[in-house]
Amino acid sequence: MIPYTPSYTKRPTMNRSEDKKSNNDGSISVVGIGTIQVPPDMATVTVGVITQDKDLEKAQTENTKLSNNVIKGLNNIGIEDEDIQTVNYSVKTNYDYINGKQKFRNYEVRHILEVTVKNIDQVGEVYDVALKNGANIEGGVTFGLSNQKYYYDKALDLAVKDSVKKANNIATSLNTKVNNIPLTIKETSFGQSPVYSKTYAATNGAPPIQGGLIDVLAQVNATFEMI
Repeated sequence: MIPYTPSYTKRPTMNRSEDKKSNNDGSISVVGIGTIQVPPDMATVTVGVITQDKDLEKAQTENTKLSNNVIKGLNNIGIEDEDIQTVNYSVKTNYDYINGKQKFRNYEVRHILEVTVKNIDQVGEVYDVALKNGANIEGGVTFGLSNQKYYYDKALDLAVKDSVKKANNIATSLNTKVNNIPLTIKETSFGQSPVYSKTYAATNGAPPIQGGLIDVLAQVNATFEMI
């Protein structure tokens, strides 16, 4: 292997005052932040069915019946099967403790469904229909964005511009200037934005669920050369 020989450009000869100025050159490192607020355009509703019986088969049969009713009810209002997903199915044995002794009570079957709602205006209806058709566990509503990357890229652009602005502000306070093209820049956020999430109790009629706004945040670490 041929050894690597670094190359360099010879600096021109400077007088003493110029050399002193060069030694004072440095860099400014800043954190740029970009945030935009966007109304959600989709949501995830989590509901489920829990059944109990001393006979395991009866508990499972009843759970299957109610779960199918919930799914059918959601289908009837336009929710496709592909947007209804089982996220948990479990069976456990419940016991009572009497005088320090364990006594069998019943079997418990739990089936949790996650429903993707692509029409944000339908969230309350989905919740209401699920509860009316047999769901007796409610895990809340989580709002989100169907095209989060699009908004994140916009926030990232704002973060880069923010880093340039901050570097120039610092340079001005130091009575100097910076090159607006950064020496280094590193993305330190990865498109994960907080979403609005809340658990709603069952109500009579479709609950008026509001999604609010979602904050999409981007962040960069940038270093600029002082000139």
